[in-house]
Amino acid sequence: MAEKKLKGININFLNTFLTVLTVVIFCFILLLANNIYGHFDDLKSTIKKFIICQQSSKDIKESANYLTEQARLFVITLNPKYANAYIKEITEICTQNNALEQMKKVCSEKDLAFERLKIALNQAKSLNDLELYAIRLAYESSDLEMPNLISRINLRNIDRNLSKDELHKNSIKTLFGEGYLIYKTRINENCNITISTIEKQIETELGIRTDKLGDNLKNLQILFFMFIILIFLIFIAISFLVIVPLKKFQTAIKNDEKLRIIGSTEFRNLAQSYNEIYEIKARNERSLLVNAENDGLTGILNRRAFDQICQTSSEKKQGIALLLIDMDNFKQFNDTFGHLYGDEILKELANILSETFRKDDYIARIGGDEFAVILQDFKPNSAQKIIEKINDVNNKLETINPDNRQLSISVGVAYSQNGYSEDLYRNADKALYYVKNHGRKGCKIYDENLQF
Repeated sequence: MAEKKLKGININFLNTFLTVLTVVIFCFILLLANNIYGHFDDLKSTIKKFIICQQSSKDIKESANYLTEQARLFVITLNPKYANAYIKEITEICTQNNALEQMKKVCSEKDLAFERLKIALNQAKSLNDLELYAIRLAYESSDLEMPNLISRINLRNIDRNLSKDELHKNSIKTLFGEGYLIYKTRINENCNITISTIEKQIETELGIRTDKLGDNLKNLQILFFMFIILIFLIFIAISFLVIVPLKKFQTAIKNDEKLRIIGSTEFRNLAQSYNEIYEIKARNERSLLVNAENDGLTGILNRRAFDQICQTSSEKKQGIALLLIDMDNFKQFNDTFGHLYGDEILKELANILSETFRKDDYIARIGGDEFAVILQDFKPNSAQKIIEKINDVNNKLETINPDNRQLSISVGVAYSQNGYSEDLYRNADKALYYVKNHGRKGCKIYDENLQF
């Protein structure tokens, strides 16, 4: 028989497709995660750049203010500690140079912020020269020992004939004059411009980085949503294509039923193959059952089948009628005409009984010439119909009686509302015995008042 090609979803193909799709989505997630990580690094670098630039500008501005303060304090008080603090700042601490070096680490020389800070630093150095000049004048106006750095400052043709008091006044005038204040204001302005420029530049960079990061996060969110949907689809696919069919197959096999053609293509093919085997097995079982439950001579039910039917009827507790049938003088016919003739009579009787009673009734051969009929759903008011049927059977037996050979049956009947029981059998046997003792060829319904 040609195998029928079944339509359905191939679980191997689905598994491969979902696996590839999962790997692709996962690769996109990894790629986006890597991009997000890169954007976070860029954001971190941008913020770090902002902090360093802002701090560098602040350091240069504060350093310039600190030097101004120390220089002014010295020229006013002529206290060497202020001059020494000034010298230490520009020779050892070097705050302004260090600030510029820090800027170089995060900015290119073409950055506007770096250029502005460089201008501010150059202006600060020019201011330092002016402050050192004022400090030299202050030392010249005093009897203090002059440090080497200060002694190298050129006084630029200062009149040597000026008194110490005049030199002192000139040093103060240098640090508090209009020219110095202009320089000081420019430095502060450039530092402020630098900070403002840095803020705008960083704000622009942060905006760009944030937008890119936001886009990647949205894409990542979409991919995660797709991933969740994919997992849900995998769960649905496994449930409907594998788990549900397996459970239904398990139940069907347990109940000895055919399998439904459901699930993936593999399960459908499995179900189809199982059903084919099931049909072959059922046919073989039916064949064996017929051989096991049917009488080999007459073709009707045998004693074994009759006993099984009685047991089932006993469990169901249904109303039934039991007919025990005996062929009259059968042994005499066998002895006179031979067993072959006797077998033919038994087969004929089986045929007549099958034609006379309903298809739902059970007709069985339970002994050599003994038969039984079980009528299902029997009602006591149907007793007369049974008698009529038995009379009809005897009339038919007479028509097949060559050479005036007398063929007839005797029947005992008993009925029960609670299914088959041993009492039912005994009662039917008593009714049969009554017929045998009263001339045979007839039918008797069991009655408690039956007199033998």
